[in-house]
Amino acid sequence: MKLTLKQLTIILASLTVSFPVIYLLMLFATGNARIEFSKSNEKKEERELRLIAINARKDSLATLHSKTFFALEKHKADLEAEKKRMNEERERMLMVQQDLEKTRNKLTEEREKLEKLIGQNDELDQKRIKQLAKVYGAMRPEEAARILETLDDDLLIKILTSMGDDRQKAKIISTISREKASRISKKIGNPMKNR
Repeated sequence: MKLTLKQLTIILASLTVSFPVIYLLMLFATGNARIEFSKSNEKKEERELRLIAINARKDSLATLHSKTFFALEKHKADLEAEKKRMNEERERMLMVQQDLEKTRNKLTEEREKLEKLIGQNDELDQKRIKQLAKVYGAMRPEEAARILETLDDDLLIKILTSMGDDRQKAKIISTISREKASRISKKIGNPMKNR
């Protein structure tokens, strides 16, 4: 596209004339320029007062906007601080939760160990009682009764129930004191009291 000198001159002239017109229209549109038609009898002082009121209104709006802006900035900073605090609190909670989980695991392990030891202890008690039952079962009933008379009722019941020979049990019970034999018989007859 080739332009002649005449066409370039016309374009330049139209731009030169249209620029100020467009610029003035922009100033009117943004409110930076206005046309005032004043009455001839309006005094200069009244115009100045009106301009002062307009400028004061603009200044108060600017102040209001700046206060709003600063309030929003402060609120934003407060929200950021709260968000940071919440994140720190969540991290602390996670750490406490992990510590609790570790402690719970350790307690579970310790409980299992203790249950195992208790089970072993019960097994050892059962073995010991069975051995004692064999020993007292092999003794003469009178001798066994004298020794068993000195034991507490619960242990005596365990030993007697572990004996295999019912005749030997009967002979031993018949040779111990009447009171103890009565208590033992009642407890053996009612196993719920034994527990």
